[in-house]
Amino acid sequence: MRDQGVDLDDGALVSLTLKGEGGGYEVLVRRYQKLVYNVLYEMVRNHESAADLTQETFLKAFRGLSRFRPDAPFKPWLLRIATNTGLNWMRDSKREDSLDEMLEDNPAAEPAGGQDVEAEVCRRLSQAQLSEALAQLPARYRHVFVLRYQHDLPYEDIAAIIEEPVTTIKSLLHRVRERLRKSLFGKMEL
Repeated sequence: MRDQGVDLDDGALVSLTLKGEGGGYEVLVRRYQKLVYNVLYEMVRNHESAADLTQETFLKAFRGLSRFRPDAPFKPWLLRIATNTGLNWMRDSKREDSLDEMLEDNPAAEPAGGQDVEAEVCRRLSQAQLSEALAQLPARYRHVFVLRYQHDLPYEDIAAIIEEPVTTIKSLLHRVRERLRKSLFGKMEL
């Protein structure tokens, strides 16, 4: 089952799981674990919490698999569960995002010897400025931005995950880009 399952689509794996084939769900977990973790990390900004929430997401999905519509795509359904799990965690813990915490969790490594150090410093400075600007956004805006631009999800999938119309997603992304543009270019002009 393990070798065969990798070639099956998500719907077939869900069907196998519902029939009692445990290996089907294992393949789904391996297929989407990194994506779910990354989405949750961008929401909660803490590695341990994101790992715990990833496990919680897959448990919730497994328990709710009988309610999954076989004609619907699995990935947006799973990411909706992850999003709700992350939002619940944020509401319950009332965490405040901070650049210091983010940098503590993910300290920058030294540039490799063969790299142009000046270019590397500029790239990291830009990434730090973007991370700081993203941290200033409301969680909903940041989440939509991450789904679209870091995970390359189409508007339709984001709409399914967030449970909003596609037009709302496009509008949110427009507002996010405007806020980021003002935030980033405002700092560069100083």
